[in-house]
Amino acid sequence: MARKWIRSFSSDTGGNVAMLFSLMLLPIVVMGGGAVDLNMAINARGRLAEALDAAALAVGAAPNLPPEDAEALAQAIIAANYPQREFGDLGTIDIDIDDLNDIITVAGTSSVQTAFLGLIGIDYLTVGWESEVQRARTALELVMVLDNTGSMSGSKIAALRDAALLLTEILHENAAEPGLLEIGLVPFSSTVNVGTEHERAWWLDPDALSPDHSNNFDPPANRWDVIDSMLYEAWDGCVEARAIPLDIEDVEPDPGAPETLFLPYFAPDEPTGVSGFSNSYMSDQMGGSDLFARLANSAKYAGVNPWGWASNWGCTARPVTPLTSDRSMIDDAISDMIASGTTNIPIGVSWGVRLLSPQEPFTEGNPWDDDDNIKAMVILTDGQNVINGRGNFNYSDYSGYGYVREGRLGVITSSSWALRNALNERTGAACAYARAQGIRVYTITFQVSSSTTRDMMRECASHPSLYFDSPSNEALHNAFEMIAGDLTNLRLSR
Repeated sequence: MARKWIRSFSSDTGGNVAMLFSLMLLPIVVMGGGAVDLNMAINARGRLAEALDAAALAVGAAPNLPPEDAEALAQAIIAANYPQREFGDLGTIDIDIDDLNDIITVAGTSSVQTAFLGLIGIDYLTVGWESEVQRARTALELVMVLDNTGSMSGSKIAALRDAALLLTEILHENAAEPGLLEIGLVPFSSTVNVGTEHERAWWLDPDALSPDHSNNFDPPANRWDVIDSMLYEAWDGCVEARAIPLDIEDVEPDPGAPETLFLPYFAPDEPTGVSGFSNSYMSDQMGGSDLFARLANSAKYAGVNPWGWASNWGCTARPVTPLTSDRSMIDDAISDMIASGTTNIPIGVSWGVRLLSPQEPFTEGNPWDDDDNIKAMVILTDGQNVINGRGNFNYSDYSGYGYVREGRLGVITSSSWALRNALNERTGAACAYARAQGIRVYTITFQVSSSTTRDMMRECASHPSLYFDSPSNEALHNAFEMIAGDLTNLRLSR
């Protein structure tokens, strides 16, 4: 019926009908074409919003830029994201930086030329947008747990230093309030070095209360006293893991619970002239076939000038650096890293947690339940966990877990493969424990060929996207740069 009426209307040659049709034609064109113009304006406003948001974020991420440089940066970002030839003519762009409240506001307009509304005198539609970004004022605590083992020697340790320094540079340069940024460092190898300034600290079992303190001395002896009894020997600062599960847990040391105390690292003198042992540094002062008696002889240490690494054999890493807002302190510690020793990832992760913790032995961390604080950890390794198994009564070389014979790792075996698996299990448990404390865990493998290790480190991260496999120095650099960008932690407030 409607079609018949339209055909009748269009074919009618009467003057009144023709005049009526001509009068209705303009409004019909304007109404239909106006919808097209309005849609173009809406699209232009959306693109303008994206451009201004990007500009505000870029300025917010660079808090130390002078005002003129900040404005130039914003203008460049807007120009790159809003091509005028496609969307319209930009008007004035206003950029306001409120340093007191850490708020960046970028506002602007664009005039979109109409195609149809010009018929009724509307040549342009003006759209506007205002983007506001508030710099995150949340405190950030970051600990880097970095492999400093022998396989990292040469160009690899140099590349690691450069990448870690890049991370501290980006974070410090983008920190509007330096006091809200603290960074710590845990270089690890077979064990971790807490620093010689803690010699005989109350949490380092000065009274030999720990059930593991005298495992390798007969009669029982205090490690601290044994070290002091030797000539020219001193404790180099390394510590040993507590027995599982305390090896990875942030349980505060307590003399009332001796198993929670930490042990000063002490590698015993092993039997002289016997194959299968790696660390003989003095005379046994006794012979015979009882090799354990020769190893554990407490009396042999007094007055002896040992050779080699002696009781510090395996203590190769530089000291940890507790959380600090002093950039020069953390940068110096990174620059001092060396490459030596074997790989023990779980002991590194466990001390990363303890540096982030608010309780002893390091107390620089904010409370775990502080909602205004982010705790993060970067864990890097270039190889597989290692404890060398031995076909003797110790079952292994001495390591951060002592001898395998002592049971602190939870297994008794001389198989290096099985010991690696045990360390891998503790690595997974240490990472899970860190995540359970609310720590944002990033992981990096650097030139790692083992798929097992890569899978382990991927699972260690808080999310697969926070794992970075770096087969080259450039990839390592990029990984640290991406982590720094993620930790910048900006948010759009409107």
